[in-house]
Amino acid sequence: MRIGVVFTGGTIGSRIDQSGYISAVREAPFLLLEMYREQYGDDVDFFVEEPYCILSENLQADHLLRLAACVESMLEQEDLEGIVITHGTDTLQYSAAFLGYIFGGAKIPVILVSSNYVLEDSRANGFTNFGYAVDFIKGGFGKGVFVSYCNQGGFPTLHKAVRLQLPVPYSDAVYSVADSWYGRFEDGFYVQNPHYGEQEGASSVLEFMEEDGQFALNNVSSAILRISPYVGMSYPVLTPETKVVLHETFHSGTIGITEDLKDFAARAAFWGTPIYLIGLSKQETYYETVREYELLGIRVLPESAVIAQYCKLWMALSNHWDMEKVMQTSVAGDFIVKR
Repeated sequence: MRIGVVFTGGTIGSRIDQSGYISAVREAPFLLLEMYREQYGDDVDFFVEEPYCILSENLQADHLLRLAACVESMLEQEDLEGIVITHGTDTLQYSAAFLGYIFGGAKIPVILVSSNYVLEDSRANGFTNFGYAVDFIKGGFGKGVFVSYCNQGGFPTLHKAVRLQLPVPYSDAVYSVADSWYGRFEDGFYVQNPHYGEQEGASSVLEFMEEDGQFALNNVSSAILRISPYVGMSYPVLTPETKVVLHETFHSGTIGITEDLKDFAARAAFWGTPIYLIGLSKQETYYETVREYELLGIRVLPESAVIAQYCKLWMALSNHWDMEKVMQTSVAGDFIVKR
């Protein structure tokens, strides 16, 4: 069996230097392959690429484009049965969503793995995450883009790349939104999540591309305004430079209906700036505030992951796609339709 491995840095590709700080170094990730061979022998031929080596908090658009180009090149090799990408935990959700939207229709599994500590640390889960990613590929348990991660005290779990929940502060745990993980290994045996589901006919963002096939990812942070609610919040002054607003909610899918929000929504309507709201579940009874913000023209997205929808907006703006069409289309399984 031949598996492609893409090293990008992160804690899983780092060591603690003499000053006591964690630094990404090009030699460190190869320890993963040494550890695998020591435990399992040479049953896998690993083909290695390293498009860049950074701590993942330094991730930028250029890195994502290089990563996508590397994965695309590997997917063109007919003898590879899977691809494993080592990545830092800080921005894992962003790279996972980006790759998930582009390569969600891949015919082989593409799996991102991270580590909560450097590999030499006995607390590290990096080798576990890597090993079960390889087992998932060997077993032929799925196609497309995934994340392999084992939370402390939990089972090694495979998540669909576009389903990752926001990081939990002061925690290295990884979860799927609405607990919609794909599958996991229990006592070494693979178990499919019976509640996992995808909307039929889900597409890839590549379907929105023009015939020339050119894909861009610009630094358009000023064009996307991402808002998290808090008690006593005030809304920023909206300008024409903002092309779209992604508004998060409190846990019940609500936001405060204030005069400030009404003024903000009116200004957005004046500039033609859509406000997309994420966090409302159709599985629950709506509060009266939901009716009020819908009357303000705020568009509610289907149940999905915040970071994934941010990445989808980022791609849509960078490539001048029809934003409303992209945001209301189920792409690569990002919307949850089954409990």
